[in-house]
Amino acid sequence: MVKKICVLLGDTKLPDPVKYNEKFNPEDFEVIERLKDALSLLENYEFDYFSNHEILEEKLKEASKTKKYDYFFNLCDEGFQNHLEMEAYIPMLLERHKLLYTGSATRCLEICYDKHAVKAIAKSAEIPVSKDILIGEEDEKIRDLPFNFPAFIKPNYGDGSFAIDKNSPVYNLEQLKKQVEVIRERLKKVRMKADILAEEYLLGEEITTAIIGNNNELDIRLLQENFGCDIKFNSSDAKWNPNSNEWTLTHSITPTTSEEIKEKIVKYSRYLFRRLECRDYARFDFRMDKNAPYLLEANPNCGWCWDGHLVRAFLLGEYSLNSFSLKGYSSVLEKILKTAEKRLLTKNKKPKGLNITK
Repeated sequence: MVKKICVLLGDTKLPDPVKYNEKFNPEDFEVIERLKDALSLLENYEFDYFSNHEILEEKLKEASKTKKYDYFFNLCDEGFQNHLEMEAYIPMLLERHKLLYTGSATRCLEICYDKHAVKAIAKSAEIPVSKDILIGEEDEKIRDLPFNFPAFIKPNYGDGSFAIDKNSPVYNLEQLKKQVEVIRERLKKVRMKADILAEEYLLGEEITTAIIGNNNELDIRLLQENFGCDIKFNSSDAKWNPNSNEWTLTHSITPTTSEEIKEKIVKYSRYLFRRLECRDYARFDFRMDKNAPYLLEANPNCGWCWDGHLVRAFLLGEYSLNSFSLKGYSSVLEKILKTAEKRLLTKNKKPKGLNITK
């Protein structure tokens, strides 16, 4: 039986503070077109696409009444009306109208939006985390750091490397204060909470775990960032600015660390996926220091684009910016859908309107 799916996306007509020039650009529309091309390869599926957030709730009300869709493929990682702090609002609306959907629920997204809180949860489970200090948006005096410089300065709330640039690493208190003020102004400009996280700047390899699955069936893949430029972290330009050096110089490789370290990262990621109540797919970022992996942050409902870390991890060895595999990308998206369908069937025991075949 053909499954009818509605794909929820960010609103392409509205400003987006995370993207280059704060709007959807040609490369962003290309991402959406490649998504559609990849999903069109899947048999026994029909997809509708929805991105007009002005009438989103109206759309969901209608879907709830008509039972038109088997479920919603929630790929709106921009947040409601492209406000990152409202990413959790999308699943909240879906649940309000009793609609089934892929990805993590409201509670998970709210917790993981707070980087400091995630690190505290990890630390309580004896998972190594970089030392940090939370600088509130009203804090006038920057306190002494509980660790030595260099430090890395970034928003505590947010995603997409927003406000992360070449000045994010700081090497003294004067640089720290200056960068805190710069980020505060950027956050206030887009009306986001201006709490800042100052953390140890670990200089080892950056390793990402990408996960697709649920419960005891988690497919976990590792990849390592190979930074081909002076900036050894994923800046905003690396993700959003096609005119920057970081855009093309950074790529992913098989992790070069020991099998013992890889096993630890997998173990930590498996625990965090369950502890944070992630569903269907997620990513976790680690940095190596003194031959140990330290958690940086959690990314439920992580980026799903053809050149993102999730897809890179599951196509490692096949992936290349210059050699795009539509079939490979399609297989990763299908894996997410099948994972979500299995969860929905288990939880709902074939509720009315859900026609999912094996």
